[in-house]
Amino acid sequence: MQKLLKNKLVVFLGLSLILYIIWQLIYHEIISPYTGIDNIVSMNLAFIANALLHVFDYQSVVDYLSIEDFIIVRMTDSIYPGVRIGNPCNGMSLFGLFAAVIIAFPSKNKKARKFNLKKLWFIPLGILLIHIVNVIRVAILAVIASYNFEWLNFNHDVTFKIVTYAFIFILWYIWINKMSGFKFKKPNE
Repeated sequence: MQKLLKNKLVVFLGLSLILYIIWQLIYHEIISPYTGIDNIVSMNLAFIANALLHVFDYQSVVDYLSIEDFIIVRMTDSIYPGVRIGNPCNGMSLFGLFAAVIIAFPSKNKKARKFNLKKLWFIPLGILLIHIVNVIRVAILAVIASYNFEWLNFNHDVTFKIVTYAFIFILWYIWINKMSGFKFKKPNE
């Protein structure tokens, strides 16, 4: 067991998983039910996506469907219902996943191991960038839904999950390779 704990990769992955589980518990049991942050993030996401659509001359609106507790971004001239934004799609879970990995990743610098100040600005910046990617995702999905609603599920479930997670992996790569002091070695080295 001690040999396993000395393996830095196992420790990093274990700590990341524990931090993410803690985030999920705190988020689902305290933050989400008692703060209303989900509605704030979802409304922000919808209104910025709507504004982005207006920049590109799309006639869109934001509706609130109180029966199902969804915010909808839809085109005003479309027969299709638009894109519903609910709690699972607002990015809060991704924010926690992103932050857990950054917090868990060790720093190469011994002085910075205890507390890395770079994490204090990189985590909020990463969360903001993930939110922007999510805004673009919602705007594009609203356009897709207005032309062919049947394409919405595939693009929501496959295309944009790949895009979003790839973006998060890029942020992690930047953190690991540029900010933490670690360098990936090329196979020849």
